[in-house]
Amino acid sequence: MTGTLAAPPPTRSSVPEPLLEVRGLIVRFRTHDGTIHAVNGISFDVARGERLGLVGESGCGKSVTNLAIIRLLPKPAGRIEGGTVSFDGQDLVRMDESDVREIRGRDIAMIFQDPMTSLNPVLTVEEQMIETIVAHRKLSKNEARARAVELLGMVGIPQPEKRLKSFPHQFSGGMRQRVMIAMALALEPKLMIADEPTTALDVTIQAQVLELISRLTTETGTSLILITHDLGVVAGMTDRINVMYAGFIVETATTGDLFETPSHPYTVGLLHSMPRVDDREGEPLIPIEGRPPDMRNAPTGCPFAPRCAWRLEACWTDNPALAPLVPGVAVVATGQGATHLIACHNPPTRDEADAGRPTRAGHTPAPAPAGQLDELASLAAIAGHPDGEGPA
Repeated sequence: MTGTLAAPPPTRSSVPEPLLEVRGLIVRFRTHDGTIHAVNGISFDVARGERLGLVGESGCGKSVTNLAIIRLLPKPAGRIEGGTVSFDGQDLVRMDESDVREIRGRDIAMIFQDPMTSLNPVLTVEEQMIETIVAHRKLSKNEARARAVELLGMVGIPQPEKRLKSFPHQFSGGMRQRVMIAMALALEPKLMIADEPTTALDVTIQAQVLELISRLTTETGTSLILITHDLGVVAGMTDRINVMYAGFIVETATTGDLFETPSHPYTVGLLHSMPRVDDREGEPLIPIEGRPPDMRNAPTGCPFAPRCAWRLEACWTDNPALAPLVPGVAVVATGQGATHLIACHNPPTRDEADAGRPTRAGHTPAPAPAGQLDELASLAAIAGHPDGEGPA
């Protein structure tokens, strides 16, 4: 298939009805500088109680995907221009805004990156939590306050009755994130979306917050979508991982399978660009060469082709659809038996994935067609020039 969008995923085998079904989701931002192709026809499922990781570089469409799911895209620029989002049997894309507002908070909760900008600085935590609870539940203010105290205690905030009267700026960063988790769990949602929940927190607090989210979602049976660029976080937090690049899902597998057999060049690059405890001393990291694409340009062919050392000629013109790593197997979309899918014409071998580069004899990356940017060639030219500036 040639064009900007990947084909729909293969037909799934018979599996239980998922809680969330995203099909062919397309999101665009219409700006003065042009159209931003933020999400390009992605499809995925989340089962009840499942924990899904969404990983990729900044700007790949992770956060936009989830803002589209809950209909919180910035207006008027952002809009859903195709696809469906079925949550518990209801299509959120075509639902009235008032009905979506009822589902947000009650059935789908979101933890944003920066709790200081998500909490109202001029209202106490008590006022904000009570407002959230009363808006969706027929409870008195006293009953809602008792629930708020219970929730703050549940997320590990000491003296919850006293701290309830505090303003957000009177909490540390980690405590503010705990307040956000408490608010997200206030109405016992079916799905929680955590968007980089440990951004700007130190390592110790990060571990505490992640452990808290993991424990509480397990205890309540809440499904989780965890958005992050940190593969170390999803390794211990998720059942399954979607790898996103330039608005596409390029690989999806169970967490164990993805780390054991990464099969898309971009996934291999992500894994080799982070430090490992078992690396030999002095062994360098292998960065992903080049830059992410300009999302104002609709992709022609595989969007990763300009940066990919495994690319073939077809990669420049034909964007492959997600397909099973093992051809012909029945596709399972969720759970521990989920099928490993990739969107790649020339997947790395197991040895190449371990090495982080092509090792097969005779392979060279297919050159870019006239007029298209070749990030590998550009970097090679710069590296080979004496002053580091490349040819004149």
